[in-house]
Amino acid sequence: MILKDSNAAITPQDIADVEAQLGLRFPAPVRKLYLSANGGIPDPEGFQNEVLDTLVAEFLPLKFEDGDTAIAAYRDLVLVQKAVSSNLFPFAVDAGGDYFFVDTTTSEGRVYFYRHDTASTDPLLDLRVGFEQFWSSLKPGD
Repeated sequence: MILKDSNAAITPQDIADVEAQLGLRFPAPVRKLYLSANGGIPDPEGFQNEVLDTLVAEFLPLKFEDGDTAIAAYRDLVLVQKAVSSNLFPFAVDAGGDYFFVDTTTSEGRVYFYRHDTASTDPLLDLRVGFEQFWSSLKPGD
């Protein structure tokens, strides 16, 4: 997987600052990816398994001068709306504007998908994959 149009690089200290600010500890695979790319457009972008079939539109940057960040999404979805548990951190968005979250309490960074426009009583789907497996399973979208 390649991340196109990534933002300015971040440092381990930037990640540590975000973790301290939000009271989270990112799993190692999350830290590793953010150190290699601060957001971007994935290529390939298609995610499909028995739970979900969608396109990943963007890997959200941690830091960015003029735009949306994963931190802003966390504040809105977790702290303001209380849509999901505080241990979940939004790291990507699909083409429909729904968010992918990583569970910061699991070593593999279990991945979840939040559908904001569903009538379901539980809009949070467990994708049954870890963070690295999520990214490595992307295929070209249709």
